Amino acid sequence: MPELEKTNSKDGKFYESNAGDGTLVSDQYLTGFKLSLTLLSVVLALFASALDQTIVSTILSTVGDEFGDFNKVGWLTSGYMLPMACLALSWGKISIAFGRKKTMLFGLFFFFIGSLIAALSKSMDMLIGARVIQGLGGSAIQAMTMVILSEVVPASKRSLSMTLIGITFSVASALGPFIGGSFTTHVTWRWCFWINLPISGIGFVFLMISFKPPKPEGDLKTKLAKIDFLGNFLMASGLVLVLLGLTFGGNDFAWKSAAVISCFILGGLLVIAFCVYNFKYSKIPIIMKEAATSPYVMTACFCGCFAFIQFMISIVYFSIYFQVVQGANAWQSGIDMLPMIITVPIVSISNGIFLRITRQIKLVLVFCGVCFVIGSGVSLLLRRGTTFGQHFGILVINGIASGLSFQSSLLSTQLAAPNTIPGSMIIVTALNNFFKSLGGVIGVVVGQLILQTSATSKMKDILNNLQRHSADYTILSNVGVDAIVANPSIVDQFPTSLKNSLIDAYVDSLHNIFYLSLASSCILLITSVFTSNKKLPKDGDIHTKNEPGDAKSTPNNDTNELENGQPKNNQKSDHDSENEEKSTPIDNSESNQS
Repeated sequence: MPELEKTNSKDGKFYESNAGDGTLVSDQYLTGFKLSLTLLSVVLALFASALDQTIVSTILSTVGDEFGDFNKVGWLTSGYMLPMACLALSWGKISIAFGRKKTMLFGLFFFFIGSLIAALSKSMDMLIGARVIQGLGGSAIQAMTMVILSEVVPASKRSLSMTLIGITFSVASALGPFIGGSFTTHVTWRWCFWINLPISGIGFVFLMISFKPPKPEGDLKTKLAKIDFLGNFLMASGLVLVLLGLTFGGNDFAWKSAAVISCFILGGLLVIAFCVYNFKYSKIPIIMKEAATSPYVMTACFCGCFAFIQFMISIVYFSIYFQVVQGANAWQSGIDMLPMIITVPIVSISNGIFLRITRQIKLVLVFCGVCFVIGSGVSLLLRRGTTFGQHFGILVINGIASGLSFQSSLLSTQLAAPNTIPGSMIIVTALNNFFKSLGGVIGVVVGQLILQTSATSKMKDILNNLQRHSADYTILSNVGVDAIVANPSIVDQFPTSLKNSLIDAYVDSLHNIFYLSLASSCILLITSVFTSNKKLPKDGDIHTKNEPGDAKSTPNNDTNELENGQPKNNQKSDHDSENEEKSTPIDNSESNQS
């Protein structure tokens, strides 16, 4: 059995590393009212941040009209998604240094401020800036949600807390276009951001009241020393440049332009520099070498990444299909998405119960991959004349796959975390969240790139094939292909024959996005086969601080804490000291041979 999988099992028990901040794993556990209120506050925060990933998809044309700036509407999505991906890794180390609670409150504060500025925006640039601030806060919220819900309950019960994450994230993301369209149609698009203020505000207050974890040790200087500022800069700036290249290419600049090429070259060099620095020179690496070289950690992270590519494509581009191809308004498109919206939470709950009973994570991941492949494949059946029954089946299959994916990849990652390194569970959780966020960005940004490029090309072909001076040619040339691609609802005013031709071209362009979804689903299926065979531990298999061999009392682990820049917890209670005297230290090297 590979060594890294063994590090989580000694003498038939499940061992998990301490938090890396001088506290024990079991110090974080909550029960009763405090647990319920903490879960509620975290779920509210996650709902708001996930909602904002997709809520703007149905307000782009309205906002473009109001500010008279259609060329920048794509940034309302990219401006939020870019910091989500680029900062996802950073929050792990920051939360170890300053505590999960302060990091979560920081995210809620910036998300609140960004939402307020967005609701009051007077220009497109002001709104885009607000979306970036929202993305900063949302990135911290999503990272800390996974960490907090992983820490407050034992690993044996974690499948149920992860179910909450899966339900909240998927339902919020699926409801985004529906809620955005409803506000835009019946009130104003600004309510897409006003709604965040009470949700995030209540979450902030509840978290302040209920969540009181042990404070990390050390003064400000010690805490700052745990954060690799150079590594964070190299990683974030490199990813930003690469993603900017994808966003600019074919839209603001030609693919062969110096701006786009420079983004790719400089971004690629910075990402390479980060990898070299992180794994070779950094004393406090953002990504642990033990995690990056673990096939089980990385395959589970890749599963999360490819699952989120397919999920975001389904949520965003199914909604676009219903509006552009089927002629539904924003409200109706939300109703059309209900089969998927309802399926996801049902499957997520069922999956949580299944994992709790059988503890078979890998089986779920493989089945999830199969469902994603089928769902992506049948999505290619969508046409202008597709029936309601076909829509229903396609959405349900994709909903089943999405409902299975959220908690499974994260749990698989956490079980593979090396328990000999303090804070490893937090770090691999942040790593898993980074890959999911990256997958979400790829699904939205690359999908939009494919749609715009393909639709523009196909519609220009239609224009070139029309007879000059004909009525259809005059209409299409006067309006312009770029204007139609930016605001497809324009075609509703065209003659039926021309309208149908343009819609068919749009459907073919959506199919190209579904091919991306199919490719990512196939990779997900293949990757899932190589994930860890480890099962979720039973209640009696979990190692706690009162049992012999606790990492806290193990000399090797104390050394590891010092070597990794993590101070030991010297403020022990008499009860802890008494238990440590009864403990028998276990050598980690011996345990790896068992």
